[in-house]
Amino acid sequence: MTLFRQLMMTIVVIFSVILVVVMGINFNTTKGYLINQLESTTQDSATSLSMTVSDFMAKEDYASVDSAINAVFDSGYFSEVRIHVYATDKDIVRANETKINGVPQWFIKLISFDVPQANAVISSGWNELGQVYITGSAGYGYYQLWEASRDLLLSFVIIGVMTILFGSVALRYLFKPLAEVEKQAEAIQQRQFIKMDKLPKTRELKSVVQSMNRLTEKLEKDFDAEAETVQWLQAKAFKDPVSGLGNRHFFESQAKSYFASNDRTMDGLMLVNLSDLGKLNNERGYEAADMFIRASAQIMAEKVQSVASSASIARLSGADFIILIPNIDQARLQRVVDDILDGLMTLIPNQISYGDAVANIGAVSLSGKVSRSNAMAQADAALREAKANGTNTSRVFDAITGQETAIGRQAWKEILERAIANKAFLLRKQKVVFFEEDKKVMHEEVFASLEHEGKQYHAGYFIGLAEQFDLGDQLDKVVILRVIEFIRRRKSTDLPALAINLAASSYSKPEFMTWLDHTLQGLDSALRHQLVFEVTEQNVLAAEEQVFVLSQLLRKHDVRFGVDNVGKQFTTFHYLQQLMPDYVKVDPSYTKMATGKESESFFMHILCKMFSSLNIQVVATGIESEQQLSRLAKFDIAAGQGFVVDRAQDM
Repeated sequence: MTLFRQLMMTIVVIFSVILVVVMGINFNTTKGYLINQLESTTQDSATSLSMTVSDFMAKEDYASVDSAINAVFDSGYFSEVRIHVYATDKDIVRANETKINGVPQWFIKLISFDVPQANAVISSGWNELGQVYITGSAGYGYYQLWEASRDLLLSFVIIGVMTILFGSVALRYLFKPLAEVEKQAEAIQQRQFIKMDKLPKTRELKSVVQSMNRLTEKLEKDFDAEAETVQWLQAKAFKDPVSGLGNRHFFESQAKSYFASNDRTMDGLMLVNLSDLGKLNNERGYEAADMFIRASAQIMAEKVQSVASSASIARLSGADFIILIPNIDQARLQRVVDDILDGLMTLIPNQISYGDAVANIGAVSLSGKVSRSNAMAQADAALREAKANGTNTSRVFDAITGQETAIGRQAWKEILERAIANKAFLLRKQKVVFFEEDKKVMHEEVFASLEHEGKQYHAGYFIGLAEQFDLGDQLDKVVILRVIEFIRRRKSTDLPALAINLAASSYSKPEFMTWLDHTLQGLDSALRHQLVFEVTEQNVLAAEEQVFVLSQLLRKHDVRFGVDNVGKQFTTFHYLQQLMPDYVKVDPSYTKMATGKESESFFMHILCKMFSSLNIQVVATGIESEQQLSRLAKFDIAAGQGFVVDRAQDM
């Protein structure tokens, strides 16, 4: 029970006790006053009547006596007026049955009212002629008691209601700082550091708010320091200090993880060699050489990121750069190579390069069957051939054969549109398992694929094309509806939830967000709890505001939300404070580090510790061996996903 309710109940109890006590005192006082008043009135009336009728009694004028009795009876609240005549030994009586109007029967039965009776002697001179007896009426007393009690109770009820209303408003105003402190504490638990700028005037509350603000400030500094440490370690281990791109170590970890995947499709591998970097360094100094490297790296990064946000770009050494672009065909790869070379040519008029010679580029389009060493050899051969053709030239080798080269872009567009219209995507699911002893399933990730002319293509092959054709939101709608239908068919709330990875083009569209909101609104809570949605980190960094809106929508419907491929980009991870996902899936390249060098393992430990400090569950992906599985269990990692954990199964 809240403190506000406890105080309100205390006020009501105290007010009720006061009401009972005051009503008791008032009732007894009123009752005593009425009895005394009735006794006095009755006695006065008896004395007055005895004096009035004494002359009539002496003359034995009993008709006048009767008239005097009627006059007294009618002028007061009496139940009986009686005169006993000694001469005749008879009574002259005027009486009525006591009727109590306007008073509830329960009140009459509950209250006892002692009716007073007064008497007086009728005398003439020294002779006693008779006796007057007057009995008061209880109706008057009951009526006056009821009126007084009712009015007092009504007054107390009105005053009580007004007091409670005013008190509730006043208490809410006084408790507003406490409510803000509660929100602040909950925000701290979620690692959202909110400060209260407006301090309450109450001394005790002001002290509490100031203490919470100091605590918030300290925790924020601690988290920023922790995030900066992770960023520094990440840059130290994987970032080239001159170009700002990844270094050789970064590329090797990314390539090792990527080429080990079984879901590879059409990839592009590109080697870029800057011309005359040594001459530039010797004749103009290292600052000119560094400027050439930085300018070239910026151009390459901009051209590649505009095509594929999931690409890996690194500086191998000196003048050599390497770029791995997943899910790209040869025609698009050729355009990227041409765009990069055109961009580098702009450095000539600005005299950033040594002379008219800027760079040579060698690239190769790869199938999913090509190994990493073979791919590097083909890219190197393409670069050698480009250099043999002269300065500022490029060469793109085609290593794609068979059916993959037969499908053009327009054909793919038609294939995707037809698959969306017919909901012809095949769905598979793979378990994400907790590292606890019971091996409980956290959820199952859903993968989409489609079949064309007897060959199956997984989502990595066509999702990039779907984005280019502006079909990503339609594809996601089909997958979401298929998953909801699958959950309804299995008719069990004990089975694991299903996680769906959303495309960036989906949640960036207001109409898709409206559709998702209405769709989730139409589901019961049990079914919503079996849905999970994911976005990739590169999409978060590219459209953080749209992802925040998505996270708020999912949180409104009590649907879990996660971020995939975390750590692949060079970032401070501050976006996690705003999004606060339920879990993050660490990029597979970091899973490799867990069984690598001690420095790599240490970085993985620090990264997972930072996520855990935000109360965000960490999921390791790409687990391929029991050695990795046992090693990862020692880190602050909640669950794992990969070939050794569970194979993908058809839905």
